[in-house]
Amino acid sequence: MGTIIKRPQSNIDRQRALNKGKAKMDSVLPADNVLTADTSARLTAANANYNAGFAAIAAAAQIYHEKVDLFRPHRLLLKDYITIYFTTMGSCIKIDTIPASVRAIFGLPISNDNLPDLSTDDKLMAMGALVLSGDIVRLAAGGIPITTPTVAEYTVVYNAAHAAMSAISNALTIITNAKNTLNNQNVEINDVIKHVWDDAKSKYSLVPPAPRRVLCRQWGARFESRGVASEITGVCTDSITHAFLFNVQIHIKGVGHMVETDIDGNYTINTILYEDIEIVAKLAGYEDQIVDFVKEDGIAKVVNIVMVKKIV
Repeated sequence: MGTIIKRPQSNIDRQRALNKGKAKMDSVLPADNVLTADTSARLTAANANYNAGFAAIAAAAQIYHEKVDLFRPHRLLLKDYITIYFTTMGSCIKIDTIPASVRAIFGLPISNDNLPDLSTDDKLMAMGALVLSGDIVRLAAGGIPITTPTVAEYTVVYNAAHAAMSAISNALTIITNAKNTLNNQNVEINDVIKHVWDDAKSKYSLVPPAPRRVLCRQWGARFESRGVASEITGVCTDSITHAFLFNVQIHIKGVGHMVETDIDGNYTINTILYEDIEIVAKLAGYEDQIVDFVKEDGIAKVVNIVMVKKIV
């Protein structure tokens, strides 16, 4: 039934630990700062750099979503043009002005007149490019020009869609680079957090364990203990309507066992864990919710969860 320190397992956990430690350091007088001068300086730098990393990811994500929105009309127009191109080809095949065999140039079966699969953006853009290259091959073999749409009209539409898709790809690259920049800090961040927590434990080393953990927690430290089984119960509701939510999947972070809310939004989790606990709640159409709280050994805890609908 020992107690262990819960080291951060995710970037969000690291950011939270840094922010809490920095906020505590800034709130006390220099004489009451439990951190060494070296740890204090490293915490200040690490906190600024890590938050800047998160800000860079958020900014890149915003640009990405803007590019996705800008691509939507190009997607629809290119899909229409490709559909019209092959519909026109199909009509020509039926009146024998174009042989059915030309469909093979575009990777399509010649035994039917089914339209190409454009169900994903990758498939759409690949076929978009193939229409241009394939039409050149078709014409070089003596085929008649397709005028609905003309190659010139189609090329304008394709080039605009290609540019918009390239902008999305570039935005994704920026997001990936920003995430890598953040992740590259993690070795230093983990070490800074360890020093912050170790300095706090050292300062309060003569304080009994339970109150010592309370004091260390103020500096961002987190603990997990195993003790007497008890229940965590609560109700899940919608943030706007306050309606009870059914079938919300709930589990303690780091524990595989999951429960679901009943028709009245109620849930119950049995656990031997206490100290710093996180409840994770998931429901289709809603943002994942993580509720962080401190639990006592063997004492039932009521934790109500408010779910927020996703913005479509």
